[in-house]
Amino acid sequence: MRTSILLICVLLSFCLGMVLPTVVVGQTNIVISAETVRDFGEMSEENVEIVEDADASNGFAIHWTGGAVAEADLGNPEKVVAWFKVEFFADAAEYFIWIRGRTAPDGDTGVDSVWVQFDNQIGTGQHTADKDAPSRGLGNWRDVFDAGIYKWGSQEVPPQSVVSVKFKEKGLHTILMTPRQVPHFIDQVLLSQDQDEYPDDEPWEWDATRDPKVYPVDRQGKLTTTWGMLKSVRWVNR
Repeated sequence: MRTSILLICVLLSFCLGMVLPTVVVGQTNIVISAETVRDFGEMSEENVEIVEDADASNGFAIHWTGGAVAEADLGNPEKVVAWFKVEFFADAAEYFIWIRGRTAPDGDTGVDSVWVQFDNQIGTGQHTADKDAPSRGLGNWRDVFDAGIYKWGSQEVPPQSVVSVKFKEKGLHTILMTPRQVPHFIDQVLLSQDQDEYPDDEPWEWDATRDPKVYPVDRQGKLTTTWGMLKSVRWVNR
């Protein structure tokens, strides 16, 4: 008795789809929060802490307490004593960089900027910033916003600019942030392929328990793999 090749394909697609391993896929938007750093990243033993903050996305924020470093010292491990680092999965694409941060509500409210390094920049003096004003770092919310209030910004010293990073390869990437000035607070870092205009003031909606290195199954990837395996299946009962 002949078995319909269509029926075989459907059954194989269903069965293989049940047992194929998870396919890691890129993400259009990537959010790094205090919880991400705490649960999946690393940070220096001193000069940075995770603190409770009712105005932050999930009640926690990253607080720089010391260790500010000048641009000329970024590549000196003896000088870089305040940092946090996270690995994440991303596409080979351009991502716009947004940081939701605030200055201290009182005291020195003009300290509000960070250095951001990706991948091979880490451990060197290179960093990602406004190409026309790299020495400003990123952030600088106090130049245009009130003290003590969380706002989304990229590079806020007028003229404000939206800074981006381009990844040449799809896969795991690393972000390392170091304070240019202290103290100040960071709630979330958003890397987005689409958000090229200022986000709303509110935090980005995100599952804080989500590992940035692991993403859900890509159903299209499953089907591609399934049909690739079907190519090697010989017809039977012909």
